[in-house]
Amino acid sequence: MSDLKKLVDLNIDAIELVEVSDLEKQRVKQHVLGKKKKANWFKYVAAAATLTGVVTATTMFTAPSIASQIPFIKGVMQYFAEEETFNPHFGAVATDVTQIQSSNGVTVMIEDAVFDGTAITIAYAIETEKQLGNNPNAKSFFDVQEVTGAGGSDYMKKISDTTYIGTAKIVPHFKEEMPQTLEVIWEPTAFTDYETNQTVKGDWSFHFTIQALENNKVIVNEIVTNDDISVTLTSYETNDYSTVFHVQQIVSDAVLEKWQHVTTDFVRITDDLGNEYYPNNNGGASYDALKTYEWSSSIQAIDEKASTLTLVPAVYYSAGNGPIAMKEELEPIHITLK
Repeated sequence: MSDLKKLVDLNIDAIELVEVSDLEKQRVKQHVLGKKKKANWFKYVAAAATLTGVVTATTMFTAPSIASQIPFIKGVMQYFAEEETFNPHFGAVATDVTQIQSSNGVTVMIEDAVFDGTAITIAYAIETEKQLGNNPNAKSFFDVQEVTGAGGSDYMKKISDTTYIGTAKIVPHFKEEMPQTLEVIWEPTAFTDYETNQTVKGDWSFHFTIQALENNKVIVNEIVTNDDISVTLTSYETNDYSTVFHVQQIVSDAVLEKWQHVTTDFVRITDDLGNEYYPNNNGGASYDALKTYEWSSSIQAIDEKASTLTLVPAVYYSAGNGPIAMKEELEPIHITLK
């Protein structure tokens, strides 16, 4: 049955909506669409889905000789310290990019970045003579070369009348094994104020490479199921910045006949010391119309003294782009770290 016919035949009146918390709604939105200001979350990897004006000349400075003398802001990531997804290990492991370009009264700087082997996190800043409002957005997202598909999210906030700071996350997908070195290009071409739709065009072009952190991979293959849906924690990878859990979700045909979107995510991750970690979903890929779906979720580096982890997955059911109709927690997954 086609997705369209499923949606047409679905009895919406028979769906009993279930109240879920704002955090749970945010996690599901991130899982399907991306987080915060979404940018291209996903270029679908699944085989089943496949102002005019004169722009001034661009000036570019690259690290470390010239750019280190003129950054208009430093320590961009620290401005996000109050965010749930903030990782305090970023500064210790980040690669210094420090590229600065000015065009049409807007100066853009990429400060640093981390590639944990699954996702790239980038810290950047904007200083402007133009008014970009409280909620600006770049026209184009970061582009990783040679990918078969990619997802990501972009969050920007204003810290003064002329300065904005941003953090972007990119999750690239490759047909083969993930490369250890990635080539990243960002050509935003314009910034738009969402509130007024005013756009400032310019000519900015950034190009840099980044090396993956050294990872330790552990095979797990722990399965939890409710008969119709099985969730397998296949493996996890650890480094000095993050812990990335790799998961495979399999959904029965009967469930997909009823629900257009069935997604899983971790709702709680804790260790035996009482620490709780915020799961940050990286999205994933499906090659069989979402019957089998492989995704990953990241947390910050685990406490070195912890011996075990408990991960609680949940299944979210939705009739397409509508509200969450049902949520079901599965049995916890327990893994031994030492």
